[in-house]
Amino acid sequence: MLSVLYGCWMALWRRAFGSDGFGIPVLKIRAVQHIIGFLGACIALWVCGYNWFQIVTCSAVLQGLFWARGHGEFFDFAHSLNPDVSRYESVWWWKYVKKYIPDEMLYGYSCDFVCMTVRYSLPAILMGFVLFNIPLMLAGLVLSGVYAFFWACYDLRWTEVPTKIAEAISGFLVGILLTL
Repeated sequence: MLSVLYGCWMALWRRAFGSDGFGIPVLKIRAVQHIIGFLGACIALWVCGYNWFQIVTCSAVLQGLFWARGHGEFFDFAHSLNPDVSRYESVWWWKYVKKYIPDEMLYGYSCDFVCMTVRYSLPAILMGFVLFNIPLMLAGLVLSGVYAFFWACYDLRWTEVPTKIAEAISGFLVGILLTL
């Protein structure tokens, strides 16, 4: 039950963090958003019975690396007509990903899927080790699949707001994975 409740909390919080804070002025302040996200994770992990080292470390990684780091250009799954290549270059792991993707696939859908997977997997694996939580380590693959699915829905004209829906569902799923 805690997993579902925390999943709902994370879905709401992730949407507020990913947008304008639902129009509430204080929730538009990035520092307030970070504090709320950090404390919310601390409370959920404390209720789950983790020790203080695990709680503080995982909450800091969740807020500081998992959610707060930018998606870069790749979050829209190749929907930018002229992708800003400098945004790909701005992440330290891009040079490694770039070695394994053929030139004709760079900056396309598959490339963006790989980038989203790496971007979310690295902090998820770190959190999984800290919490001894194997399902959490899969969060990168899960989230990149969620974003890919909703951008495909956008292409099929099933939704006009793929990012907003993907953020809410991503928050929900990470909330559940975090508290397993």
